[in-house]
Amino acid sequence: MNTTELNVAMVRKGFNSQMMGNAIKKSHVSFNKKKYGDVPFDVNEVQAIASALSLTLEQVNEIFFDNTLQSCNIDEFVKAYCTRT
Repeated sequence: MNTTELNVAMVRKGFNSQMMGNAIKKSHVSFNKKKYGDVPFDVNEVQAIASALSLTLEQVNEIFFDNTLQSCNIDEFVKAYCTRT
């Protein structure tokens, strides 16, 4: 979890902890516990935060996964998994 980059993204959008708590349907206290690593974010919360802050996939990877997710070719993924009949 890269708290600094999350804070930067929040500042860029003018969001505070209360607003982020609302985005994930939790209190600002719960959001802060998650932000500082006391409690993990679940996938729906990551998605809500990414949407609220207009994060790119690269930013989500950097903030929530410490750049550990590997890039994949989306075209190959779509061909393999989305065009099955």
